[in-house]
Amino acid sequence: MKLQKEILSLIAGSAMFGSIAQAEIILTDDLSAYGYIDLAYTDLDDGDNLEGGAAEFELGFSFAPEDSAWSAVAELSFLGTGSFSGGEDVETQWETLTITYAATDELSFTVGNILSYQGFETYDATGLFQYSAQGWTGTSHAYVYSAAYAYGASADYVTDAYALGLWIGEVDDELSYEFLAAFTGIEGLTAKFIYADDPGYETFNFWASYDIDAFTFAVEYTGTDYTGGSELDAYMALVYYSFGDAGITARYSDVEEGMFEYSKITLSPSYSFSDNVFGLLEVSWIDEDGGDNVTTFAAELIYSF
Repeated sequence: MKLQKEILSLIAGSAMFGSIAQAEIILTDDLSAYGYIDLAYTDLDDGDNLEGGAAEFELGFSFAPEDSAWSAVAELSFLGTGSFSGGEDVETQWETLTITYAATDELSFTVGNILSYQGFETYDATGLFQYSAQGWTGTSHAYVYSAAYAYGASADYVTDAYALGLWIGEVDDELSYEFLAAFTGIEGLTAKFIYADDPGYETFNFWASYDIDAFTFAVEYTGTDYTGGSELDAYMALVYYSFGDAGITARYSDVEEGMFEYSKITLSPSYSFSDNVFGLLEVSWIDEDGGDNVTTFAAELIYSF
């Protein structure tokens, strides 16, 4: 879990909208590469829905000349779809694709395809404590956040104690924006508030995490009013305990989205085989209001570089 905790600490300590790239492969003095391979098996209830293969391969490049205030990041993601079987079931897309100007050590301006401020749970597998997101197992309900990557511009002011960020984009000739306020002034504590306003939705997202000794505690609330009239309310609580190279995650979430309401309990033991290789198992119990109970299983192996 060491690798994931290091990446999560980078996320918690930064208000930047974009990449959390910490490149491991130095190509030149100014250019470096990083990425990961995510292999996974998933199953639903009784073993009749076993799927496995390459969930994602991500490759990123970071260009940051030492004596320049300008830098750039490009991330290309190859996503497994369907049964992760490869070939025609692979979707290729840009994730972070940004150019940044650092006006000072604290203030920076970024333009490009930028990741939303929303969410304790990340869109990259290397930033999760478990395999699944807090939402439902299906693609349309995997994440409770209303935004992912979008083209626009951001201004971010980051200090050791707090951070402020503003992202502005455009949807169908209308303004879309997100605002972030974060507090990191107490050792081990990160608290973030995000407000998003878009022609298609209005979202409030708050999360806080606290690291103490071998424990990580996190809570989160996400509330979204969609233009079509539907509403989403999602609550999440997580506890992670690390013992050496091994760890275990326990997470509870409760989600109401229109007429669709359920609770989800997840247990996930994990193990860091090396600084680059991380594996986990997961079982989740989903209790749908007025529906059937569902149990899901997952096994995942990640190689990061």
